[in-house]
Order: sequence, then structure tokens, then C-alpha cells
Amino acid sequence: MKQSLHSATLSNGIILVGERLPDLESVAVAFHSPAGSIHDPVGKCGLATVAGEMCLRGAGVRDSRQLVEDLESAGVQWSQGVSSTHASFSGAMVARHLPDVLPIYADILRRPLLPEDELPAARQMVLQNLAGIEDDPTHRTIAALRRIHCPAPWGMPTEGISADVESISIDDVRGFVGHHLQPGGMIVSVAGRIDWDDFVRRVDDLLGDWPAVSSAAVGVGPRGPFVHHVPHDSQQTHIALAWSVPPYRDDASHEATAALAILGGGPSSRFFTEVRERRGLCYSVSAGYQTSRDFANAVCYSGTSAERAQETLDVMLAEIGRLPGTISPDELGRVKARAKSGLTMQQESSAARAGAIARQWYHLGRLRTLAQELERYDRLDVAGVEGWLADQPPRDLTVVSLGRDPLEVRCAIPA
Repeated sequence: MKQSLHSATLSNGIILVGERLPDLESVAVAFHSPAGSIHDPVGKCGLATVAGEMCLRGAGVRDSRQLVEDLESAGVQWSQGVSSTHASFSGAMVARHLPDVLPIYADILRRPLLPEDELPAARQMVLQNLAGIEDDPTHRTIAALRRIHCPAPWGMPTEGISADVESISIDDVRGFVGHHLQPGGMIVSVAGRIDWDDFVRRVDDLLGDWPAVSSAAVGVGPRGPFVHHVPHDSQQTHIALAWSVPPYRDDASHEATAALAILGGGPSSRFFTEVRERRGLCYSVSAGYQTSRDFANAVCYSGTSAERAQETLDVMLAEIGRLPGTISPDELGRVKARAKSGLTMQQESSAARAGAIARQWYHLGRLRTLAQELERYDRLDVAGVEGWLADQPPRDLTVVSLGRDPLEVRCAIPA
């Protein structure tokens, strides 16, 4: 059956994207506003996250309790989150409830109450989350890697910094929401059993007269050192590496993601086989792909003992350096099969599709059909991946360790 993909642009700049999935009984809708953490002022890291939490503490004529009760009375599985670029408010529900739910989300976006007496509780929720993840050494290692490898403010933690979050005032929240939670650059995605024309009319009625305001461009600062150690008194050492690769919108991104999957994408990967299984150096090892719109990174991680940390790093670097010229058709075939299976099964979830088409539009400015996505994987071959590896060696490698002793980057990768 042919895919039913749609897009429209309202007069104030809001982009609507949708996919009709008539075999599903559900629908998922998500509102992505350009109010992400890259807009956090210096000294207020975490403001976007606190503001996102505050937007659900009452909106329109509903107080915090009534807002949640109305969503749950409609059977909405709702969520809210903040990324580097966007604040997102989403919900999945039985399709017939969508017309009743859209006005609630319009209130959240346009008329959040932001009550001062709710700020301590919202701030405490963010601080409790921070307390949990700041105790996680894996998270601390990856966060340190992002902070020094990515240019500021892209490497700052979206969840915030505890000392900064504690200083956030209600004026900070209201100012942030007023400047950044706005229609310019907003993407609204919907997927499931939908009537597209009816959906566009309803969203236009609710949000179409919302005036857009201009926002200042995000300044980009320098990146950090290429090798960094975080002292941590432990019998374990955590290692993270990163280097730049093509972003998703680049045609070469499929070669990059395939190479990284072969390197560390699962139990059949080079890292897992050589570092974990054959040598027994670590209990966890992986490699993956992380993309923003304008840049992307290869990110590798390993958790090991302090005594075997240097050898673990050396072998990881050796495996990265050994990858060009050694990829087999069987390895690439497994990667392609997993990727194509994931894309196909995504069609069975309205929430997954709503998220996917929003990401596509943000990165590409258009939508790709499933057939086009699968065809891109069909075109992947060993020669293409090998050619990309030969042309794009890791030239800006960043290495971060967290543990008792610093490590040496003594196994060079050809540049």
C-alpha cells in the first residue's frame, strides 16, 4: 500500500507533517517548539528543562491537576521533553479523541500559567533527576565527552547543572517561554488514523493566529581539549571517544552509520567480539551515531576495570584504525537487515512515526517514504562504506576517561 505522507505550512510559519496509517486505531501528535537547551543563558543551564516542566503546571483555564486529569480522561499517553533544539509536548491516544485533545495542547503552548507557587516543585523534580544521573558514572563520562567535543552551547547538558537549576527564578522561566516557546520554527507532527485536511483546519484554528516573534541566532563557542580525564575514586574506569561524521542530511550518513554499526552496534560487532568476548577487557562496549542538523558525531563507550582500562582504550583505538579495508559483505548484510527491519516495524507505531517524520522534516526539510529509506540501504555496499572510511578518517578524535588514573592515547589512528 502506498504511504500517505502530508505537509503544510501555516501563515505564521508552523510546519505540519503527517502520515495516515489507516490500519491503526490510534493517533499520536507531537508539538516541537524551538525552545531547546541551546538557548539556556550562561549560568542558567537547565532553564529550558525547568520551563518545559512548568508548562504542564497549568494552562488556559486548567490548573496543574485539572490539566493532567483532562489528558488522562481522554486516554492520552502524554509526555514532555527537552532536547538541545526543541521543547516537545506529545501524546498518543485512540483516534477519535484527537479533536478534544488538540485544544488542551494549544493551551499548553499558547497559554501556560507558569504559576510562581509551582516553581519549587518543578525545580525539585529537575534536581532529583539530576541527582540520579549525576551519580551514574556512564552518564558523567558521556556528558563530559559531549561538553568538550561539541562546540558550546551544543555540548551543554540538556537536563541542566544542579547549581544553575537552583538559581532559576520565575522571571527566568517566563522570559524564556515568552522568547522561545513560539510558532516560528515549530513542527507539529501527527501519525495514525487521521483525516489530514480536518487536522490542518483544527490546528490552524487553534494556532494559526499566534504571532511569530524573531529570536536571536545561537552563538557558537569553541570546543574543549582533545584528551580529558575526570578523577573518580573507583575500581572501574569509563572511557568515551568521539569524532565528527556527516550529519543525517548528508548522503554519506548511511555509510557512516553502517561503519559504526559494524564497529560497535551489537553482539556481532567488532568491539563486542574483540574487546569484550575474545579479550575479556570490559563489561560494556559500544559505538553509535549521534546527529544534530548541521553536525554529527561517532560516539564510542566502554566500562572496564581500572587495571585493564589502558589496554581497553588501546584495543578500541586499534579496532577503529583496523576497520578500513577489512569489512566483509556478511557484516554489512547484518547491519542492513537490522536497519531495514527497524524501519519497517516503525510503521506499526503511531508514536514512532510521528517522531520520525518530525525528525525528518527538521533535518531534511522534506519527508522520505519508507520505500526511499529502504532503497538507500539497498544501495549500500562494501565498496561505498570502505570508500567513505578511506576519505573520512577520525581527524578530531576526543578521548575522555573517568576513573582513578588518566589514560594515554598512545595507539594512533591514521589521519
